[in-house]
Amino acid sequence: MNKVLGGIGISIGLILALVGCASISVQQGSQYATKQMPKTIYVEPFITSTGTFNVDREGQELATFKTGLQNMMTAGITEDVADKLGVTAVDARKFHPKLNENAWVIRGEFIQVNQGSRALRGIVGFGAGGTKMLTKVEVYDISGNDPKPFLTFSTTGGSNAEPGAISAIATTPLMIVIQAAASSAGGIGHGVSEDTARTARQVTATLSNYMYASGWIPKDKWIQPKAYDN
Repeated sequence: MNKVLGGIGISIGLILALVGCASISVQQGSQYATKQMPKTIYVEPFITSTGTFNVDREGQELATFKTGLQNMMTAGITEDVADKLGVTAVDARKFHPKLNENAWVIRGEFIQVNQGSRALRGIVGFGAGGTKMLTKVEVYDISGNDPKPFLTFSTTGGSNAEPGAISAIATTPLMIVIQAAASSAGGIGHGVSEDTARTARQVTATLSNYMYASGWIPKDKWIQPKAYDN
């Protein structure tokens, strides 16, 4: 009996360890000074037309998947920015930005999305069947007449272990928003949904880091992004 219980304990520990094998990190690009803290941050849908999508869909199903992924990312970033930074954040498709407004616009691009294999992540682990999500992000200050990106960065990372039942039920506002946006997206799996949430958090962290460096937010509001390590 002790051997059985010991084996169960090891298995649970292994599962929890595998679930932790997931992260998204940030690789900084260019950064320039801008004059003020924004009152509003608009989030545009991330471009999907030029990315590589290794998913089990094609044709109309792939188009639906891409649209769902755009909706998830937009919803995730607007939710996390508003929650963590206290700045009004909105979907640019619903509330259109205007020049000379004290606002920033986030534009992004999906570079690579690997859906991976839920079965391999759950059964084998250790990187087997892992998901992968790479994005490029640009942030524009539209308070002037000729907006250019003042902050650029990329994100990379993924999930090596399938959380399955452990995180099948969304328990945070961010994941609730992400999963709601994914509900009409042709069955986007937990791995990709969670990579989207992690990417949204790192976008927020990168904005927070810029705001803190500019002296606009106190240290206790600072979120340090996870740096990319070659």
